[in-house]
Amino acid sequence: MQSSRRRFVQQCIGGSFAAGLGLPLARLAHAQATTDAAAALPNGWPAQSIKVVVPFPPGGSTDILGRFVAEHLQKTLGKPVMVENLPGATGTIGVAAVARANPDGYTLLMGSVGTMVTNHFAYEKLPFTIDSIAAVINLAETPNVLMVRPSLDVDSPAALIARMKAKGASFQYGSSGVASSAQISCEVFKQRAGVQAVHVPYKGGSQMLTDLIAGNIDFTIDQISSALKLIQAGRIKALAVTSAQRSPLLPDLPTLAETMPGYVMSPWFCVGAPASTPKPIVARINTLLNGMLADKAIVAKMEGYGIVPVGGTPTDLATLIRKEATQMQELSTRVQFKTA
Repeated sequence: MQSSRRRFVQQCIGGSFAAGLGLPLARLAHAQATTDAAAALPNGWPAQSIKVVVPFPPGGSTDILGRFVAEHLQKTLGKPVMVENLPGATGTIGVAAVARANPDGYTLLMGSVGTMVTNHFAYEKLPFTIDSIAAVINLAETPNVLMVRPSLDVDSPAALIARMKAKGASFQYGSSGVASSAQISCEVFKQRAGVQAVHVPYKGGSQMLTDLIAGNIDFTIDQISSALKLIQAGRIKALAVTSAQRSPLLPDLPTLAETMPGYVMSPWFCVGAPASTPKPIVARINTLLNGMLADKAIVAKMEGYGIVPVGGTPTDLATLIRKEATQMQELSTRVQFKTA
């Protein structure tokens, strides 16, 4: 079952599946539609290797999921499926490569809410539009974690907020880049808590977490998958998770919503393809990846990284992208995200 998601800016990420008695019927209808679409696949597809472009360096959540996708598609399609890491400019270099690729079903994008939506509000004159990538499937989501430098003497979100409101307080928060999930999460936290903090952007999450450990910044709200081992080792102090429910990976950690009702942030990860990729191919890949998310062994591996499987139809993802774009447009009127 798809986990609950609310608004990206002020609530958890949106989107829902059919519920109750409607769920089996919805699945049956989707299965029939994808079966019909598969019958219309272009002759010979797939006749060659497929490339999954990951627009970030190896090791992060996007790369981990991209490799799950490649392995499963190779197994089910019987053709080589390779991961190509094309990092740079917060994912825009890799997305641009996919946007200009031949829409023949042999190039896929392992994307995220950042690459699919927020970068359009952070960069001027991108060589692609929000419609340059066709939606295939919303694959997964992962909660963020509110973390502070180890030397900061606070043990709860409420204590952090009180310290930030104290007379003469001066705080800095870090992120993996302008308009990243971390920046957006921290900006919404600031607005909801009524506090001030200076944004310190980094070129990636690893450098940012290193500076948090060293005490060069005060706090961040970043992905659980990137910080889990550091938290478990006691090198970073975690105060709360940003999912709707407590995380089984950090079961003793409260949700931020317990202190700040309604605050839920679960960045999502998706698979896309160049616009105009034949719909039967999109439908076939969607079906195969929904099948991957039904594999208990794969789900267990994903959950080991703090990644929660989602799934759904291409239309579900397209609707989510449009909704997130509207919400990001609203947030961008209050927070400056634009960069060169």
